Amino acid sequence: MTREDVRRAVKGYADSASVALWEGLAAGIAEAEATLRGLPHRSDYPFALPLLARMHMRNYWIDGGAPAGWVVGGNPRLMGQTLLLHKEANIEMRLLKERRRTYPGGVPVAGTNAERRQYWQAMLPFNSVFPNESLVEDRLRLLLLWDRVMSGGEGRLTLRIVRTLGPGIYGQRVPLDMNYEIKQHGGIFDHLRFPGDPQDDDLFADIDWQENEGDDLAQ
Repeated sequence: MTREDVRRAVKGYADSASVALWEGLAAGIAEAEATLRGLPHRSDYPFALPLLARMHMRNYWIDGGAPAGWVVGGNPRLMGQTLLLHKEANIEMRLLKERRRTYPGGVPVAGTNAERRQYWQAMLPFNSVFPNESLVEDRLRLLLLWDRVMSGGEGRLTLRIVRTLGPGIYGQRVPLDMNYEIKQHGGIFDHLRFPGDPQDDDLFADIDWQENEGDDLAQ
């Protein structure tokens, strides 16, 4: 099994899940905004929207909105930790927020937490979308990254699925070998190019780590 085989398989799963993922994102943001509407001194609490949005996204997917074949996991007591699991394919997506204004690209580093560092450190080959093969890794671990990019006083939602190749270093780029943008009305766009491709071969994106599941003590 080659890396390209795995990328094609993951791309198919991401595409089939895209509508439900986007609907959960939009519903979560809308519910968070409604919860915060009228809160005095709201600008003093920039952490409130991301935390509430994560809670509402999780609830949306738990209450029947999850993509077909996926179930919600994670420990919500850890700052609303949310995982989406596809048991048949043995794929796991971890919901996190980007902060592109602070770190262009937005992909969070793992920080110092050992569990997160292991999660970010992808290995090939792995036993996921081809479960009958004797491989090293037992699950394919991805990040499901969302953001609300402000422009002209209005927010534009973004959602993408990435696979990191290492835990990353603060202030430097986190290496990726998968980067699929979820489109608003379903479908995906592949943002990565590889050596030999006539276009860019940039396999990296920048970093954030705070506001993602609190801090290293809340994982």
